[in-house]
Amino acid sequence: MKNLNIVNTQLLFSSTVCFLFLFNTGLVNAQDVYLCVWRNPERTMTKIFPEAKDYSTINLKVTPQQCDSIEKELGSKLLAGQRDQFQYFKMTGNAGKPVGTIIAASQKGEFGAIEFVIGFDTSGNVVDLYIQRSRERDQTFKDRSFLDSFKGAGINDFEKLKTMAANTKSSGQKAVIHGLVKEMVTYKRLVGVHKE
Repeated sequence: MKNLNIVNTQLLFSSTVCFLFLFNTGLVNAQDVYLCVWRNPERTMTKIFPEAKDYSTINLKVTPQQCDSIEKELGSKLLAGQRDQFQYFKMTGNAGKPVGTIIAASQKGEFGAIEFVIGFDTSGNVVDLYIQRSRERDQTFKDRSFLDSFKGAGINDFEKLKTMAANTKSSGQKAVIHGLVKEMVTYKRLVGVHKE
């Protein structure tokens, strides 16, 4: 319970700082920043990991060199709000045993941000994902059959996913695929070198 209170305090503090920075400077409009807050984590963590009992929040600083490396591999720029920080959640089960990782992602769609939550097992394979929030008119990216097509995709399968994005006409589906690829590349680049 103590860990949960610390995590909640950290999330509240991070959200407050981001809010104050974004809305008290003329540098960035709120519509131009693509950050994703994992909504109701205590209630929704078992949606992806039924065995999950707790989680810890990991915030990593993204250096300009790491950002350049990620963007080079992606072949596109990271969105505003994603260039200097990366957040993920380490999920634990009974006795603190690691069960996987959750990433709350945001990607630019045709009508604003599409927020979705991705779960990776301890081997880096997609367990599941769900759409948390969006304003898209085309709703095909919410179809369970589309979302289920990512199950089992590995952290290094992003080239296959890029091909999948090229073969769809749905802007919402393209956004989800691109967002998933972006999170896979970023996770691989940052967590692969992060010492805990």
